[in-house]
Amino acid sequence: MADGGSDVKWRSKMTDVELSDYSMTIQDLEDLRSILNDSIDRLKSQYQLKSLDFPSLDEPYRGDAAEALAASPEVSNVISTIVAASYQLLATVRTPFLSALDGATAYMLSVCLRVTEQINAVEILREGSPDGVHINDLAAKTGMEPTKLARIFRVLATHHIFREVKPNVFANNRISSSYDTGKSTEWLASHPHAEKHEGTNGASALFDHNTDEIFKASAYLYETMLSPETSHSFSATKAPLQVAFNTDKLWWDWVEEPFNVQRFARYGAAIRGTSQWNRPEAILQGYEWHSLTPEDLVVDVGGGTGMPAMMISRAYPDVRIVIQDREAITEQGKAFWAAVYPEALESGRVIFQAHEFFDEQPVRNASVFILRTILHDWPDEECLKILKRLRAAAAPGTKLVIGDFQVPYACSDNGDLDIPGAQAPLPPKPLLANLGKSSFVTYAFDITMQVLLNGQERTTAHQVDLARRAGWRAVQLNRVESSCFGFLVAQPA
Repeated sequence: MADGGSDVKWRSKMTDVELSDYSMTIQDLEDLRSILNDSIDRLKSQYQLKSLDFPSLDEPYRGDAAEALAASPEVSNVISTIVAASYQLLATVRTPFLSALDGATAYMLSVCLRVTEQINAVEILREGSPDGVHINDLAAKTGMEPTKLARIFRVLATHHIFREVKPNVFANNRISSSYDTGKSTEWLASHPHAEKHEGTNGASALFDHNTDEIFKASAYLYETMLSPETSHSFSATKAPLQVAFNTDKLWWDWVEEPFNVQRFARYGAAIRGTSQWNRPEAILQGYEWHSLTPEDLVVDVGGGTGMPAMMISRAYPDVRIVIQDREAITEQGKAFWAAVYPEALESGRVIFQAHEFFDEQPVRNASVFILRTILHDWPDEECLKILKRLRAAAAPGTKLVIGDFQVPYACSDNGDLDIPGAQAPLPPKPLLANLGKSSFVTYAFDITMQVLLNGQERTTAHQVDLARRAGWRAVQLNRVESSCFGFLVAQPA
């Protein structure tokens, strides 16, 4: 009663405006609590229907039925809401300085994560005791100083990446084991690090890629925004990467330099790892693939090692696919398919073709051209060159499928795009219109593109306008469930 009374006295001294703001904040907190309670109940219900328990944070990632359900559209949508509401609740109640300090020191997670990835910590812990491995043993296996290494692991364990089960004893958990390569430490020790990510899902390679050259290039973002030479330039050779690594080469040329053999070997796997930001089979939602016949031809332009194309090929075995990329990448792709899905190559249904997409498109009158996560690499002018090359090679019935993030504003947007699927549903108030923290990967990749190539992720309206300027008319947006990612379908204008 005493606390309640003092609260009443405190509020009685506030102005009407202050009281209104106070009431609104309390109501926001109540609404956030209701959203969380409702979402957790829905999550619980989905798992009870399947007689499953939600995966434990303290247990290793198993890739089992419980994890598959968490990645399903009906559950991942609920999880996105929980993440958004939890983070907004934290931001609302926490001391503002501490929230800002979290942002200012977020790079600490990156540098610590890189250390554990480089020393194969996940694999060492997997082979160790289920009760954990002492830091002295970890240090002995990796040649590192134990007290320094312990501090790195403790930073990550504090953020629920690894567990400290006893003082200075660490073990894997659901998060850390999600980037396990599955290889033995004996194999890893006897092979070059450049081969570490071969045959994996690419998660560890993606984290290595992000905490290496992307992290280092990002440190120079402000300097390039300030410099008269680079501040207003969208040249792909005047990005922060060039400053960080003292090069005038394009990212693609730089990463293929002989001294970058490890980075280049890792890059192909990292591209596979990008399929982890949503379900790899999301490409199947991007177009009506079932409408294609054995006479139709799909061209995956800049298709990398072909992970999305493999999803299409497995689901629709009669579809013919050409995967185009730089010659060095296509060689990686052939090796990957030969190991994982050789029958598609052997039958001739899927072929790799070395091609630079700024050059004239060699495949004429394709049924579908795919540009998945290609345009985001480049400034607008380069995107127009790519799109115009495809338009020149298109038949009247050719379709173009652009797979990229559809960047939402952090506020509501009453856009007037008259395209089916263009308007995204709004979440319940007081959540941000873009679901806040749940959508952060979209903006992280946006800045990644800026620091590597002066590229960007784009709003749907921006993508539609680029297509229009290159002679394509957008007719449909197929959104991926619980993601800002989507596939814009266009046809010749």
